[in-house]
Amino acid sequence: MQVRQCDFCRMPYQSFGNKICKDCLMQIDLDFFKVRDYLYEHEGAGIEEVAEATGVTRKAIIYMLKEERLTVTDGKGGSGGYLTCESCKRPINTGRMCAACKNEVLKALQPNAPVSKPKPPPAEEREEESFKGMAKLQIKGRKRL
Repeated sequence: MQVRQCDFCRMPYQSFGNKICKDCLMQIDLDFFKVRDYLYEHEGAGIEEVAEATGVTRKAIIYMLKEERLTVTDGKGGSGGYLTCESCKRPINTGRMCAACKNEVLKALQPNAPVSKPKPPPAEEREEESFKGMAKLQIKGRKRL
């Protein structure tokens, strides 16, 4: 256990490995439900629109993208300029690393593990025109019950 400064509120807290204090983490969880509900009603809304409509900060939404709770689509499989791979700096849609860099890390950690290939975007998404900064958000891997 160590004392760290929270990435969101900048207050010191006792860390058990997280970069965010428990109060901010709970707030982000509550904010995720607001974002999720808004995206169910307004599919494909942009980050700025979601932030304005829900009151959730842009920083919190980008945190949700990096934690793979949300994904960005811009019509061509790009990230709209919001996220880049922390290893190779390529644009990505969600998470912290692209599929190629994840595979390299996996290969280094587990030499006998199967390696997956990144999937190309569907044809209908590749044909749409996109503009940087006009990315649309989607809920990653979650279906409305």
